Amino acid sequence: MEVTPHVHQLPVTTPTLFPATTTNVYLVVHGDRAVLIDAGYEHEEAHQKVAEYVKQIGSPKVEAILMTHYHHDHTPGAKFFSSHFDCPVYAHPLEVELVEKEIAPVKVGGTLVEGDVVDVGGLKLHVLHAPGHTHGCLNFWLPEDGVLFTADNVVGVGTTWIGPPDGDLRVYLDTLRRLKTFQAAWIAPGHGGMISDVEAKIDFFISRRLERVEQVYQLLRERPRTEAELVEAVYQGSVHPSVMWVAERTIQGIVIHLIENGRARDVDGTYHSL
Repeated sequence: MEVTPHVHQLPVTTPTLFPATTTNVYLVVHGDRAVLIDAGYEHEEAHQKVAEYVKQIGSPKVEAILMTHYHHDHTPGAKFFSSHFDCPVYAHPLEVELVEKEIAPVKVGGTLVEGDVVDVGGLKLHVLHAPGHTHGCLNFWLPEDGVLFTADNVVGVGTTWIGPPDGDLRVYLDTLRRLKTFQAAWIAPGHGGMISDVEAKIDFFISRRLERVEQVYQLLRERPRTEAELVEAVYQGSVHPSVMWVAERTIQGIVIHLIENGRARDVDGTYHSL
C-alpha cells in the first residue's frame, strides 16, 4: 500500500523470526520509474502479489533491486524480481558474496556505498552504510518524503538481535544514534508497520540494548559465569528452542561489548566482571 507520496510498503510472507511473520518489500516510485528495496523470500504467491501491485499503480519501470543486507528473509525473492522486471541487484561490497549465495544463480550487478545517491526518475534516494546488524547493512534516506528505510536496524515488531559473526553492538548503537540525526518523519522498517514516533522508537532500541548490557554486567558482578549460564539467567523459559541460537549470539555480542569496554574479561571460557 502507499504509505507516503513516493513509497509503497508491501509485506511479504517470509521465514523470519517471531514475532514478525512478514518482511517488507518497498517500492519507491517517481513518475514512471521505480526501485525495489529488498525482495523477501522465495514465495511464489508473494512474488505475484508484488508484480500485480506494480501493474495496479501504472507499471512504473523497476530499474533496480537494492538489498539492505543478505539475510535470507530479505534476499532470495530477487531471483524472481530481477528476471520479471529485467533489472540488476545492488548490495554493499562487504555483502556481495553473501547476497549472491542467497540469490544464485543471479549475480549482484553493482555495489552501493555510503554517500551514493540512487536516482529514481529524478527523486534522490541517499545510501547510508548502517552496520551493526550485519557488517554491510545498507539503509536509505528519502528526504523528499522524510522516510528513513532502516531494514532490521529498527523494526516495527519485536526487537533486533545483535551478535557475532555479523553483529557488533558498539557499531550498532553508533548506527542508531546516527539515524536519529536525520530527524525523519517516518521510519520504514524491515518488519512491521510504518513508524511515526521516530525519535522515541530509536531511543527505545538504544535503551533496550543498554539495559540488556547492564543486566549481563550485574550477573557477572554477582559471580563469574559461562556463556551458557548467562543465557539461562537472562532468557530462562522465555525463549522458544527454535530461536535459542539468537539468545546465545545476543549474549556473545554483549560479552564482547563488555570486554571491549574494559568491564569484563574471559578466563578460560568463564566471564568475570571488572
